Amino acid sequence: MPQYSPKKLIRNISKPLLRRYFDQLKLLSDIDWNGVDDNDPAPIMAAMDELDSSDLETVETDFNQINELATDNGSRLIYEEAAFWKRPWAGKLEEAANDFERAMLALVEDRKLIDKVSSCNEMDRFAESRWTSWQVGKRLHVSDGRSKLSKGLRGLFKEQGRGQRCHVETLERRDPERFCCFAFPEDYPKTDLGYDENNKFSRHTRRTATEIIFVYRPEDGMLEMVGKGSKKEKEAIAEVFCKTMLGLTKLPAPNQRPPYDLAVLKSRDFSFKTDPADNIESTEVRLMRFDLPGKGYRRLVLSARPPEGAPGIHALIDEAVNTSKFPLSKLQVSQAKISMRFRGTDGRRGKTLTFEVTYPDRCNLKDTGKDAVAKRYLKKWGIASE
Repeated sequence: MPQYSPKKLIRNISKPLLRRYFDQLKLLSDIDWNGVDDNDPAPIMAAMDELDSSDLETVETDFNQINELATDNGSRLIYEEAAFWKRPWAGKLEEAANDFERAMLALVEDRKLIDKVSSCNEMDRFAESRWTSWQVGKRLHVSDGRSKLSKGLRGLFKEQGRGQRCHVETLERRDPERFCCFAFPEDYPKTDLGYDENNKFSRHTRRTATEIIFVYRPEDGMLEMVGKGSKKEKEAIAEVFCKTMLGLTKLPAPNQRPPYDLAVLKSRDFSFKTDPADNIESTEVRLMRFDLPGKGYRRLVLSARPPEGAPGIHALIDEAVNTSKFPLSKLQVSQAKISMRFRGTDGRRGKTLTFEVTYPDRCNLKDTGKDAVAKRYLKKWGIASE
């Protein structure tokens, strides 16, 4: 996400589009827009300084939302949603000069769509390590149990002296199919020092909310969650979701089959077979981490990036591992780094995607673009469970 700067944002958005935005809000009507220079944000900044506090807060909130979406991922999400819902202005997105313009255009044209895109963008920003996952069952019916989920979470958080209120929102995402749910239980009150609308210095009490995100993947039968708390607390929260939204009686016990199994990579004969239509030039393992048998916490990490055509990581395994003492059959591959190179087009060098898979349930691939292609092949290669 770009560092927020109102001056930078104003410079990157055309004056006609900025004027449309402020006209919608019935603000800055005294500005001579024809006299505003494209590279001089000063007149607009000066006019914004004259706004009352509530109007300025509205503008700053919108500007922050645009700034958060002024990225490649934000633009892609905006285009996908606008195209899927056949918005008549979708074609204008390709004409926009930059990510800031695309986000502002979407906000001016459809605030509901931009709010949905913001939720998706927020999900995509969370690192893979922030998510906790459970196998709960494939193709479960997802009910509209938002009120029940809200009630269940309020009861759970009430035991901790909070959670008197809980707002719940839902949305569905495509490619891959995902049901997403955002819950906002009320958190502990917080006190800030500041100024009120009359410029009087005082203490202000805020009733903040903590955010919980649930993602159910029907194709994989996986429930993922981002939220604060201990392992036991997260399991209790996930169980409320399973009961109220998925119709289960409880949170299922951990699946006996882990989501990822890297054992196939130990074989020298293993082949990364791919479909020519996916334009993949080569795939190789650049790192393998082995958990050694016996007592204690012992690991062996081997990393190799040999010249093209030279022996790869299995040659390094032959050199580094005493297989008479530690036969490969006794070593568990607990992590692998895989590099997938795509063919270039129009004489340009192809891009390389490097990602990590960690036993039993971690993978840092996203759900879009080349990451989605790699995720599909993890299943085809037998690394990810079907």
